[in-house]
This record gives sequence, C-alpha cells and structure tokens, in this order.
Amino acid sequence: MENQVIHALISTEEYRESPDFTNVNLSDFALFLAVMKHKEAQECVLSIILDEPDLRLTQVRVEDVILNKNGRRGIRLDAWALAEDSRQFATEMQNDASEDDLRKRSRYYQGLLDTPALKAGKHTKYRHLPSTIVIFITQTDLFGMDHAMYTFTERWHQIPEMELGDETMKIFLNMSSKNERDELVSLLQYMKNSTLSNPEIIILDDRIRRLDAIVTEVKQSEEWEDAHMSILSTGIDIGRKVGHEEGLEEGRKEGRKEGRKEGRKEGRLEGIHAIINVLKEHNLTDSEIIQQLCKSFRLDTGTAEKMFHDFSHHD
Repeated sequence: MENQVIHALISTEEYRESPDFTNVNLSDFALFLAVMKHKEAQECVLSIILDEPDLRLTQVRVEDVILNKNGRRGIRLDAWALAEDSRQFATEMQNDASEDDLRKRSRYYQGLLDTPALKAGKHTKYRHLPSTIVIFITQTDLFGMDHAMYTFTERWHQIPEMELGDETMKIFLNMSSKNERDELVSLLQYMKNSTLSNPEIIILDDRIRRLDAIVTEVKQSEEWEDAHMSILSTGIDIGRKVGHEEGLEEGRKEGRKEGRKEGRKEGRLEGIHAIINVLKEHNLTDSEIIQQLCKSFRLDTGTAEKMFHDFSHHD
C-alpha cells in the first residue's frame, strides 16, 4: 500500500512539471487562492454570483484564519471580502463535497464570521453585525435538484415569504448544472475549464474576460511557480545530492535525474507531514485535515486518509 501512495505522489509531481502545468483550472485550490488575492478577481466572481454588476469591494484576503473565543477551534477561509456597503463574503472552493457535511459547515462558518465583527464592551450592539454571505462552490449537485445555484436565508416556516431579517445568506454553487442565469453558468463552466475557448461558456461576459486576464497573469508570474514549488524545495535539494552520488556509478546526467525524482518523493512526504502537524496544532478535525491534504496535494480521499493515519501513527 505504501508503494501505491508513493506512486500517486510521483504521478502528481510529474503532472505539475509537465508542459501542461499552466493548464490548471480555477477550480484548482492553489490557483483559486492565487487569483482571489486580487480584488478585481473577487469583484468579478462575486458580482456574477450575486447578480450585482456594480458590486465594489474594499478589502480582500485569502486563507484568513478565524478562531473561536477559546482559540481552540477555527476556520480557514479560502477567500474573504468586504464590500463598500459593509457586507462580508466568504467564498470556498470545495471540490470534494462528499468529505463532510457542507450544510453544517456553512452554519459553523456563518457563526465564526460574526466573532471578530463586534468589539467587546457594553456599548456594542448586535445591530452592528454586518450582513454575511457564505458561498461554497462545488463540482457536484449537493441537493440533487439540478440547479447551478441554491440560495438559503432564514425564513418563517408558517409563512415562507417572511424572512427573519438577520442578514445572513448561504449559497451553494453546482458546476455540474446549467440551470441558472447565463452569466453564472458561464462563470462556473469557466472555473471547470479555465479558457475563453471553452465551448461550455454560454456568454462571454466582460467580467469573465477580466477574470481570465488575471488568471493568465497569475499563471505567468513567479509567485505562481513559487506557490507550487515551495513545499518541494527541500526534496529537490536532497534529490540533487542523491543524483550526484548515483551519477558516479551510472553517469552524472542520469544520476541527477533519478536523484531529483527521489528527492521530490521525500520532499513531498515531508511537506505532507509538516502540514498535518500544523493543522493539528490549530485543532482542525481529522476530516478537515484530510480534506486539506486532498486540496493542497491533489490526492484522492483514500490516499489522503492513508497518509494521515500513517503519519499520525508514526508521531
């Protein structure tokens, strides 16, 4: 089984170093974070989702960590934004919706988003809480109704037309459906296959064009390359050393090639081990850590679970 795990990691590395490496899509976790650092990118995405062409943001952040009052249980937001009208947004790219209960996860996110919004003191009023919108973007239909967008707010059961008015909203987006506004369906299809020549794009909205320009710029940046190579840097150094030693026996060129390959494997494993330890220190659950491994290292759930349990047992 261990050899199968290592083989999966090698395959991932070969994929990342292939000539098609720049063909990563916006649904890829790493690219999503790199792009959503840009305020214009978040404005384009959110304005299409909410059908608000004039939406303007004042602040954006990625991988923002919010802890509960005890500092023991927190969330890491993929993308966070604050609008000019003080609404705050949390947008999550969730490729594997089967890993956990996203409905309850959205509930927890909604609550923790309010935690830093109010200052302590007797003059603090709950009316000062900002409007919050939590958005999950998924590859599959979480509710099985063949809709690209599911929007939920608090309502009175006896008269569903009457909303509670707590200014909270949860949105679940489904890339597998085309039943929604053309602009939204086109955005979701672009996220699946991030090129303007994607035949599934119904309408080339200007915001999608602007988003694509940012995606292209990010893919061509040194930051994008650094983001993928940082975890492997240790392994590459090891690989060069091993390659040099093997080169004495089988030829310098071939030895370095094999050494780099071995180094990538070792560096990959070290990176996974380090991330598991860090997330444990932040008190994330086992399922959340496994989910993060799937996102960060492009592992399937079974491989991520095996790596998690192996390293946890080793510790």
